[in-house]
Amino acid sequence: MTLPSYLMCHQREGVLLGLHERRHLYANDTGTGKTVIGIELHRAIRKKTLVVCPLSIIETAWLEDIARFSPDVRAVNLWRVWKKGTKKDDKKKRFVQAIIDNDICIINFESFSKFRVLFESCGFEVLMIDESSRVKNPQAQVTKALTKFADTVEYCYLFSGTPAPNSQLEYFTQVRMVSDVFTRSFYRFRGLFFYPSGYGGYTWKLRMDREKDFKERLATCSSAVVKEDVLDLPERVDMRREITLSSKEMTAYNSMLRHLYLQIDREEITAANAAVKLSKLRQISSGFIIGDNKDISELGTSKLSELKYLLDEIGPKPVVIWTQFQHEAKTIVEELERLGKTVGRVDGTVSQRTKEDYISGFKNGTIRYLVAHPRSMGHGQTLINCTDMVYYSLSYSLEDYLQSRDRIYRYGQKNTCSYYYLIAQGTVEEAVMKAVARKHDIAQDVIDYIKNYGGSYGRQNVQRAVA
Repeated sequence: MTLPSYLMCHQREGVLLGLHERRHLYANDTGTGKTVIGIELHRAIRKKTLVVCPLSIIETAWLEDIARFSPDVRAVNLWRVWKKGTKKDDKKKRFVQAIIDNDICIINFESFSKFRVLFESCGFEVLMIDESSRVKNPQAQVTKALTKFADTVEYCYLFSGTPAPNSQLEYFTQVRMVSDVFTRSFYRFRGLFFYPSGYGGYTWKLRMDREKDFKERLATCSSAVVKEDVLDLPERVDMRREITLSSKEMTAYNSMLRHLYLQIDREEITAANAAVKLSKLRQISSGFIIGDNKDISELGTSKLSELKYLLDEIGPKPVVIWTQFQHEAKTIVEELERLGKTVGRVDGTVSQRTKEDYISGFKNGTIRYLVAHPRSMGHGQTLINCTDMVYYSLSYSLEDYLQSRDRIYRYGQKNTCSYYYLIAQGTVEEAVMKAVARKHDIAQDVIDYIKNYGGSYGRQNVQRAVA
């Protein structure tokens, strides 16, 4: 068959592989053009296609790429069609008509379960799941719904840069949608390839004697592309900016550290549980703390001041600023707007339409700064007009971090990409940064930090202060 000349070699191979196998998991790095592979698969198959992906990339990834590379393909954002209506009966009629009138129908993960039964009666023969790591949990409602739907279609393709960011167990649900090589039962799969480990046996590790078998089975239904192997991209430069907190900020930090040390030292605490507790330390590192009654106390502006200095150094260029807390984003946006800068905010406080407007404005140059949370803009977006990113704060999720970095480091980027990390000295942020640098389990490293070091106090000093 004849494929478009604009496809890169690995994309052409990906399309041909998908046509041959009909069901496949593409574990390709972010920025390697997975969306284009999906579009070309649809063009070659010529059957009605349903795409399920994060809401944040329906317009700015899928619909933009379809308009750019395949303008003859009729595509629709079903989430927006449903949101437009006011009367329930009219909404459903218009929703069904939109499915009938279009070749590619796109829906977000959160809405899929609601319409699964309807989708099964609409003649879809191709299912594509973008950022399929979203369905790695076999107990999640959307995972169960998509698994059932996948069994009803002839073609099924999954795309993810990081299919299993935490454990090889997370491959099961995604592989289950395209193949039976891991059996059709999660518990049978787990018993065959894994053994319980750690406190209480809640951690499952891959058995060494089954590792080869595991990888061989996985390879029969999946493929992987590493960005550095297929793209001629410029270098990336990481720069750490160390911040000295004010005396008020550091006093509050050390007080909270002693309190958490007592809790962790006296009981067996899981990383997930501790992450909630440790968020207080991260808040203080950014100059504020949220009380039990949701009141916010301002402690200082050390990090905000450093951000302003850094942006002055970067100059009049577009910059993405990643934050973890809504109060951080609010404070940054207000300060930059006070200085007369154009700013867009992309997180859970902003409507989907507004997010898309801000991202479009950032791409076309009408907005200079984009203050965003990785969960709201960490997947699918291509921001190659930008070469500078600032991590105002880091999360415990390695997947979020890796995905967010690649928003500016993608095909088409011609310039060196610079990443700046604002790290408060003597705080938990240092432990998070070290874990990120080693691509390690961030949450567990933070627990070890509290247990063994006690931050800037040191273990013995914490014990002495408590006594």
